[in-house]
Amino acid sequence: MAARLLAAPPATPDPAPFDGGAPFATDTEEIVAGWAKLLPYSDVRQLAHAIDAGQAVTVEYVAASGNRTVRTLSHLVLDPPYLEAWCHLRKAERVFTLSRIHSVMSVMPG
Repeated sequence: MAARLLAAPPATPDPAPFDGGAPFATDTEEIVAGWAKLLPYSDVRQLAHAIDAGQAVTVEYVAASGNRTVRTLSHLVLDPPYLEAWCHLRKAERVFTLSRIHSVMSVMPG
């Protein structure tokens, strides 16, 4: 995944015609970006790819209480404004508010 991101052209894709000019390569990117407004484009792209490809991803998540945690998530299901996933920290299915995801990192194969 990291190699593909590094190999991608430095420019973002052309703007989509119906979204006010924001650049998105996929519908999933557009949906994630619409709800996770604090995420930079590279993180939106990474999260959208993980959702579409069925891959695990690690996120920094800020709970309603303000507590920050790093969570590894798998079995991702996009249900805006939420992301349903298996949380490896809690060992349970959880629902995450997309707007509370503050960063996205790849899961290293282990």
